[in-house]
Amino acid sequence: MAVPDGFTASPASATPHQSSLNNYTSHLHASTKTTAPPYLPDKLPPSGITHCGFEGPEKLLEIWFLSTARSESPDSGLGSGPLSPAMATPAAHTTSSHHNAQTESNSFDDRWYADDGNLDSDQVGLRIVPREVWNDMLAIVKAQILSTVHNEYADGYLLSESSMFVYPRKLILKTCGTTTLLHAVPRILEIASHYGGFHHIDHIFYSRKAFLFPDKQIFPHGRWDDEVSYLDYLFPQSQYNTAGYVVGKVNGDHWCCYLATPRSVSADDYGDGLSFESSPSREHSDSTRKVPAIPSSWSDSDSDEDGFLMENDVFHDDVTLEIMMTDGDCSGEESGKEELRVYNETGLADIYPTSKVDHHVFDPCGYSLNGLMGPYYWTVHVTPEEHCSYASFETSAPVRKYYPAACENHIADGHDCYDTFEEVINRVVSCFRPSSFCVSLFTRRSVSTKHRRGVFQGRIPGFDRRDCIRHESGKWEVVFSRYEKKDL
Repeated sequence: MAVPDGFTASPASATPHQSSLNNYTSHLHASTKTTAPPYLPDKLPPSGITHCGFEGPEKLLEIWFLSTARSESPDSGLGSGPLSPAMATPAAHTTSSHHNAQTESNSFDDRWYADDGNLDSDQVGLRIVPREVWNDMLAIVKAQILSTVHNEYADGYLLSESSMFVYPRKLILKTCGTTTLLHAVPRILEIASHYGGFHHIDHIFYSRKAFLFPDKQIFPHGRWDDEVSYLDYLFPQSQYNTAGYVVGKVNGDHWCCYLATPRSVSADDYGDGLSFESSPSREHSDSTRKVPAIPSSWSDSDSDEDGFLMENDVFHDDVTLEIMMTDGDCSGEESGKEELRVYNETGLADIYPTSKVDHHVFDPCGYSLNGLMGPYYWTVHVTPEEHCSYASFETSAPVRKYYPAACENHIADGHDCYDTFEEVINRVVSCFRPSSFCVSLFTRRSVSTKHRRGVFQGRIPGFDRRDCIRHESGKWEVVFSRYEKKDL
């Protein structure tokens, strides 16, 4: 399938380049340009193909919304603002050749905005948004929907530039190449307000690995300070607690992350306060560049603690495990192979064998996969260029030892489950055999499971761990580790 004009090249269409270009520090600091580049979608320069090769490392955005029942009183006038919730008839899901098309119900239950992990969560909240509305939003990012997979919990959209997963009140958007992911944040908030009635966020999380070719990115991407300033403009510090961090070596491989939560809720409300083992990036003032404003109906939430923290319900805890691999054996993702053949020959089929998957082989090279297993997702993206091969794996599936002993056996119900995150990492790494890889483990824990810290020990057979950095912020914990193959 060809990518239309005006969209960035998929992993299939990258151009060759010299062996490496790893200017790690150039993207950490703010741009020194004196004039602001145009940011509006209709003024963006063509994204196109870089002259260096395809930018495999993805930008990851995750937004959790507070359900209206928890952020507004029954008499608060839901929908009285400029962006009112609307009844909608979702478009039929277009699936890959391996799945039958299914048409969504046109009903919208506005009595209750279901939490993820509940069987009654089908066709509510963000899941009623029509496909054409998502495609319109993705045009801002410079990506498009190729196919979808869905179950009673979520919808997975396979994109020309990675993936998007939509839950009733959560959206995960992951894009690679020179996509302009952050440009779409205001539009996402408008969509959530208009279709789902969500006027408050629980939290927003943005992260990415160090770019291979930072100078080829489009503002605000490319330099971490610019990205943080851009997000701080959208989520002003008068209303939100915001923080941007660089985890790892600034003169080597590292991981950048940004977190915003409503200021009405303090991180100290969730336990141990703040504890950071890596220095955050320097202070960021409001960007001098113009950025699109968020809807006026969006503000910090005045919900109580119970509305922000789903306490005593371990199945609402959030996990995001990312494995970012370089210089691996990606020969299995060659053009001309059918999706199922790649899926089986690489060993990906053995990672979560009972999951429902949607995948695509790009021409001339590249492979993407989305999978759903109950309320959890997993996704794989491979850029097999010889000079800058890259593969990524991400999942929201927990492991048994993440939970208290009394709950461990229940986690396996309905989907494939591992005992530890190390087992997941080892299984994934064995599929791609990289020379080096990084792991980020982002966990959001309720009070009931907070005592089970340190479940990720990081011992992976055949690899030496070079870095291990932990960040702790209230109910969130981030672990970043970097591995290199052992010398024979």
